[in-house]
Amino acid sequence: MALIIEQQFPLGRFHATRWNQGAFGDAYGEWPPSPWRLLRALAMRWFQYARETGNAEPAVRDALLQALAGSLPAYYLPPSTWRGPALKQYQPTEIKFSKGAKDAEVRRAVTSLVEDHYRAISPNESILWCWETLYLAEPQQQLLDRLLQRTLYFGRAESFSRLRHITALPLGAEINCRLEKYDRGTMTPVLAHVPERPLDLTVLLASTDDKELKGQSIPPGTAWYYATLPRRPALTLPTSHRMKYPDNQFSCIQFAVGGRVLPPLRRWVKVTDRFRGRVIRRLAEIIAPKSRGHYDLLTPEQKDSLALICGKDGQGQPLRGHRHAFFILLPDKNGLPTRLVVWRSSPFTGDEVKALLAASEFPIAWDNGVPEWKVRLVPLSYEMPAPRGFLGESRLWESVTPFVPPSERHRFRKNGRARPNESVERLLTKLLLDENKPAPESVTVVEDIESAEWINLHETRNRRILKSDSRTPWVRPGFRVRIEFSSPVAGPIILGDSCHFGLGLFLSE
Repeated sequence: MALIIEQQFPLGRFHATRWNQGAFGDAYGEWPPSPWRLLRALAMRWFQYARETGNAEPAVRDALLQALAGSLPAYYLPPSTWRGPALKQYQPTEIKFSKGAKDAEVRRAVTSLVEDHYRAISPNESILWCWETLYLAEPQQQLLDRLLQRTLYFGRAESFSRLRHITALPLGAEINCRLEKYDRGTMTPVLAHVPERPLDLTVLLASTDDKELKGQSIPPGTAWYYATLPRRPALTLPTSHRMKYPDNQFSCIQFAVGGRVLPPLRRWVKVTDRFRGRVIRRLAEIIAPKSRGHYDLLTPEQKDSLALICGKDGQGQPLRGHRHAFFILLPDKNGLPTRLVVWRSSPFTGDEVKALLAASEFPIAWDNGVPEWKVRLVPLSYEMPAPRGFLGESRLWESVTPFVPPSERHRFRKNGRARPNESVERLLTKLLLDENKPAPESVTVVEDIESAEWINLHETRNRRILKSDSRTPWVRPGFRVRIEFSSPVAGPIILGDSCHFGLGLFLSE
């Protein structure tokens, strides 16, 4: 009949150094747990048990400990365990008083660096101690159960542990570690009582400074045995399945947007701005690996190859005709930004698609003050159709994201009077004509300027300089507008300030 003890570590760590070893000298720690440590833990818990119950029966205790020491246990060790990185901290050792010529007497703690090694083990995994031919009498078995219940840590005090007696090995668990007398070169030393010798309780209960143990390399009656640890299973990284977009065939790439806290409308430009910046860095790394993603380190010819993403040619001049990519956050029916669309009139190249997918692998923080508020982007299939009303033809187009008039235009004169040609309706008509769209039959602003939403704009380098000088953020009112044409007009219609970052988007009815 076998005696089996199950042990778990709820915090996922077993802290213990081998006998007569300091933390700095024993970087590997104790593994598997030694039978000598278990005997000492049970012996110490007996004093608590006797004090709490008043049932002090040293004869039963001695018989139990002698039975456990009379043979070596075998183990089931979880294969997926590893040596964790050392935890280092300074701990006070004493308090000293220091007094200078001009200073009052002060207390100063003298500290010492402590290094704590441990074995990482899943809280859901169990270590099984198995004495395969050991039978305990009923009083000894009952005492063992009481002592195991009271053993709340094993090794260092922070090494919380649960131990209990079980009747059989759990399903799927088999003995995979045995203690042997001789080392074959790759085995781990484990301290245990020599089964052939009687157990000396005086030595077992002695402190390391007592005369029974002082000056001894290991306690009398014990020896080093050796264990072969189970082979750790091979871990394979999950295969990364990237979305494949055919080269030079698609001009609309979409991403699903998710996050615990989604940004408000006024911060949507921050998401698209940062995503575009990452795309530019990834594309720069692909085109010129030595640049490490720094746009300023690229040659003019290399910058030209990024022009249809960043909107500037190799000389740093803005592109004409809005030929470069638009990065747009689209709201769902509840007004939440759940889709990001990257669209361009010309198809994306293979390198640009790689850069877009690589940039989507990392979360994007949308608020400087709260960096943990982030959104994640998940690429959608290239077969996903463009958003409804984005590319179709229609006579009626309505704002989905607020239209912001160009910031260099001034709606009011210095005397406070409105400029008739700088109204939202007139500016929108001019922008439509500049985009070779027909003049609208009517332009209707849904809300007045008092109810307009204030939107953060994309900050160019010049805007950031002005912002640092004036300490005023680039925030402008955004308007909801309805445009009606005399005949159907093809989309997309994206107009106004920061339109390449998602503002001023219109969808057809």
